[in-house]
Amino acid sequence: MSFQLNADDSTHTLEEVWPPLGLRIESPNLVLRHVRETDFPAYLAAASSGVKSTERSPFVSPWDENSPAALAGSSLPWLYSQRSRIGPDSWYLMLAVFTRDESGGEDQLIGMQDVYADSWPVLRTVTSGSWLRRDAQGQGHGTQMRAAMLMWAFDHFGAEYAESGAYDWNTRSLRVSRSLGYFQSGTRRVTDAHGTQPEWEHQLRLPKNDFIRPPWTATVTGSDRLRAFFQFAGHDDATA
Repeated sequence: MSFQLNADDSTHTLEEVWPPLGLRIESPNLVLRHVRETDFPAYLAAASSGVKSTERSPFVSPWDENSPAALAGSSLPWLYSQRSRIGPDSWYLMLAVFTRDESGGEDQLIGMQDVYADSWPVLRTVTSGSWLRRDAQGQGHGTQMRAAMLMWAFDHFGAEYAESGAYDWNTRSLRVSRSLGYFQSGTRRVTDAHGTQPEWEHQLRLPKNDFIRPPWTATVTGSDRLRAFFQFAGHDDATA
């Protein structure tokens, strides 16, 4: 499949002209798709409702401790900034996570499942990070959204490895990773979210063939067009 658009054609859909918005991953209870401007109010509601469920911050920065106004001034520009990473070598997808309603559509935005890659044609490795609003934690959503993302990456996009990381005390995150087959590939000493004390971070890796698959299969749409778009974005004529 190649990425093509018709000249002087205003009937193209937004998903056709910007294929990251067309990627959709469905699991039994969740829908993952790229966050849009129209999702920003729901994103802010989820982010400001409370995310951290431990005394210490599990993140590299304490973004979730900001006020709703501060989140609007910092997190939303971050969502915009990563859209420029669309090339074949480096890309970044910010997947909003929704619960599914009774008809199988989207209900509440409960968190984010980011996935990104560098030197993609050579390394074929995806790295991920995620968060859930506190009242959606402890229900299996974290495992399900990571598994759904991995099914897309391994089965539809050509990934060979997946990587993640978590502080050594973050048992919930580490448990999710290990339940899906990740192994500890290293440990490094880093600063905590506030930059005031050291932390030990466990680095985790998952080869495709070691993926411990759940008893369900994710439904994926829009992946072929997204791959073609990323490949086209690396051509000289794409930016002429």
